[in-house]
Amino acid sequence: MNREKLLEIGIQKRNKEIDLTWQEIANQYGGDIFNDGESFRKWVFDQVRKENAQKQLKKNNNKTEISENSFKDSVEIKSDGSQTSNKLIRMSIEDSKDPDFLLQAHGYDKEAWELTSARSNIWNSYSKKDGIMQLYSSKISVKPKKDELTLEDVSRLFAEMGSNYQSPVHKPTRYNANGKMLEVNISDLHLGKIARQDTSNDEYNYEIAKERFLFVINDVIRKTSQHSFEKILFIYSQDFFHFDGLSQSTTKGTRMESDLRWTELFKLGVELLVEGIDLLSQVAPVKTLYIASNHDQQISYYAIEYLYAWYRNNPNVTIDNSARSRKYVEFGQNLLGFAHGHNERKRLPFLMPVEAKEAWSRTAYREFHLGHLHSEQLTTEENGIIIRHISSVAGTDTWHHDLGYVGAIKRTQSFIYDKEEGLTDIIYTSVM
Repeated sequence: MNREKLLEIGIQKRNKEIDLTWQEIANQYGGDIFNDGESFRKWVFDQVRKENAQKQLKKNNNKTEISENSFKDSVEIKSDGSQTSNKLIRMSIEDSKDPDFLLQAHGYDKEAWELTSARSNIWNSYSKKDGIMQLYSSKISVKPKKDELTLEDVSRLFAEMGSNYQSPVHKPTRYNANGKMLEVNISDLHLGKIARQDTSNDEYNYEIAKERFLFVINDVIRKTSQHSFEKILFIYSQDFFHFDGLSQSTTKGTRMESDLRWTELFKLGVELLVEGIDLLSQVAPVKTLYIASNHDQQISYYAIEYLYAWYRNNPNVTIDNSARSRKYVEFGQNLLGFAHGHNERKRLPFLMPVEAKEAWSRTAYREFHLGHLHSEQLTTEENGIIIRHISSVAGTDTWHHDLGYVGAIKRTQSFIYDKEEGLTDIIYTSVM
């Protein structure tokens, strides 16, 4: 009798369907295969265990294949900004203990998110395509890292630029100690903003922003070629950056769309500012300053500190890195005030006589230059102060398009001041 038939009889004995003893079955049917009842019994039970194990594995494999196909990834976003993600992941036991691997597997940037908890349940899986494999039902909780740029980050970036970049050594070509002052004002560049034709009928990204920034500077240099200057006042610190840090949001927390990560944004921004200041300082000595604004109050301050360190030994460049949100510059009979304009509102005309009272008493021409609105607006005069809103070359994003804030001319205004005569020229630079 063959083993298959013998096993069938043995299973019947195991199920108490036969009254014969194990030894009697071995004597009657075992032949040359089994002549000992106990050996026959152990063999039957072992074969049954193996068969049951194969059936259970197949059952589990089928269940796992169905689960893999039907598993629904889920993400829960909580009011405090933390999130919980649940995914089915292929990984090893070692991977399940690696926080960086888990963050990446769930689609989180380890530079921006911190793992707070993780739980993984092992699934034994089988498929015709991949064979036997392990899947994990992985659930993690994460929270945004603190919205800050550390001194180590700034120091590292400064070292990188210092090893690859050499500030040009030159004498300004159009410097005149008794000359006029040129104000180059590129407000609201919003480096890092993204706009697309299909959602906002406009195109804007960091490459376009960089191109327009440098175009404005070169255009103003060309259009003022007949002038010599005592100094150039370079105004950029009004929403130069589109967002303020790790969470990719404004200073007060409004989430922004961007084509850059925060590290890329800061690095590209300071490199662009250095390039622009170097261009201007070839014409005349340059002064630039920090102005607090609503999109980038924090990261813009880091940038001005970076510039202060970068140009600390350059006699052609002066950096005003004080943290005051409004700044004043006196030039002959001119007193110029700079603010972003998102906070002061109707109080603005009454701030200059208080905050710059000594310069106020010495000057005859007074102006405030504001950003924020991205358009020129109506120039007004209040309390003896001319108030100007400076245009922007930034593109129109989806939010502005949806609310109908469209149509503003994309251009900048630059100004030439005479010490005695006040404002003599306004230079427009438009971009398409």
